[in-house]
Amino acid sequence: MKKSIKAVIVTVGALVILSGAAGLVCLGILKEREKVELGAARSLSQTVVTVSKSGMEDMEAAVKKIEEIRLAEAKAEEERRLAEEAARKALEEAKAEEERRLAEEAAKKALEEELAKAEAEKAKEEAKKAASEDVKAPQFLYYRGTPTIKVGDAFDVHKYIGYGDDCDRNVDLTIQGSVDTSQEGTYPLKLTLTDDAGKTTSKDMEVRVVTEISSGGGGSTTEKEQFSDFVANYKNENTLVGIDVSRYQGDIDFESVKAAGCEFVYMRIGGFSGGEFFTDKCFVQNFARAKAAGLKIGIYTYTEDSNAKEVAATVKYIMGVLGNEPLDFPIAYDWEDYKHFEEYGMNLHDLNDLLDYFGEEVAKYGYSSCLYGSKNAMLNIWTKPRKDPVWLAQYYSSCTYEGDYFMWQHSSSGRIDGIGGDVDLDVYYIR
Repeated sequence: MKKSIKAVIVTVGALVILSGAAGLVCLGILKEREKVELGAARSLSQTVVTVSKSGMEDMEAAVKKIEEIRLAEAKAEEERRLAEEAARKALEEAKAEEERRLAEEAAKKALEEELAKAEAEKAKEEAKKAASEDVKAPQFLYYRGTPTIKVGDAFDVHKYIGYGDDCDRNVDLTIQGSVDTSQEGTYPLKLTLTDDAGKTTSKDMEVRVVTEISSGGGGSTTEKEQFSDFVANYKNENTLVGIDVSRYQGDIDFESVKAAGCEFVYMRIGGFSGGEFFTDKCFVQNFARAKAAGLKIGIYTYTEDSNAKEVAATVKYIMGVLGNEPLDFPIAYDWEDYKHFEEYGMNLHDLNDLLDYFGEEVAKYGYSSCLYGSKNAMLNIWTKPRKDPVWLAQYYSSCTYEGDYFMWQHSSSGRIDGIGGDVDLDVYYIR
């Protein structure tokens, strides 16, 4: 009984011991588990913190990037808006400029039409007035009374005549008689000019039709005048002696010209002919050489102007060629296409007005002007009272023109050292 109880007690004690150990083991296990879980929690917390911190940085970078993109887009939008506004403004300005240009053109055209209308009305009134006051008959400004043509050639009377009237711009021409160019012979014609006032002028013409036209042989028989003789006859204390030249005198030695006693030279600068402007091909070298030789210089322009606009254009052109060079004499206006005068649609009053326009235009550039013409032209064509001085052409031993003139073109057959052929001789009167 006692052994059993003891065994029980031992057994119970063993169980108690084992139970305690197990409990300790379990407790240890629980403690270790708590440690592990706590470590894991701490590790997870640190990981979460790390992840959270990295995410915040990425988010901030993303937000910053988004903000940069937004700002760039806003800037681009502003630039686009400004560009559109500038384009719209430029378009509006261009449109306004075009409208202004069109308005100016329309106004200019209207003004030109109004001026043209006013001029037409003025011309009509002047023509009407002139017709009532017309006391002069039309005249032949150019006339060859005995033209010669070859058998078979066409005959055109306008090659041998030029005509006009002081008032009428469209003079009638009638021809009595005819010319048979297929038959050799002499054919008489009577030419009659009639103006609007009914006044007439007639001339006779004999047209010679021949099988052969003589070349004339031998050349000119005009006596040549040596410059030394010219000086002896016309140089004095009240005169200067000189020449006038153009491309027809060719290459000129102005040092020799000066040494021969020449004191001045008038030279052609160019002009307007055949519907276009031209510069005399020798003008530039003539001007430079004459200036270097110490000669006084004047220029003249040959022209076929028919209205004020053409005169202004002519003056503008020659001023461009002259280039503000100083001159010693007035610029001469040389209009002498009388052979074709009826083709210009002018009367003689219109022609005289051209000289006034020329003087006005030349004065704008600081120069003075003069008129070049023959004695016959001064008496019958250039009859309007004028302020411009006259350079008179009359090939005679003494000038018989009773009007006022400052220079006299004495001859076209002069000879002087430095020029190979004929040259015009001129006397300038000192006042």
